[in-house]
Amino acid sequence: MDWKAQLGRNILSLRTGKGWSQQSLAGEAELSLRYLAGVERGEENPSIETIISIADALGVDVGELFARRDADRAQHHN
Repeated sequence: MDWKAQLGRNILSLRTGKGWSQQSLAGEAELSLRYLAGVERGEENPSIETIISIADALGVDVGELFARRDADRAQHHN
């Protein structure tokens, strides 16, 4: 999985884990809803500033946005 897809999956997982809509996260991170949706789909190439804004809004370290989750590891090894 490429880094943009991993980033998007992790943002989606963290956002939904908080019970937030895309609109809520976009507002907190000061991004457009359309852009955030593209990031979550792995279609955008976000700058480090954008990645930091998303991490800050979610209350996580930047590394959490790139970490492989258990389900991702299992898929990678199958």
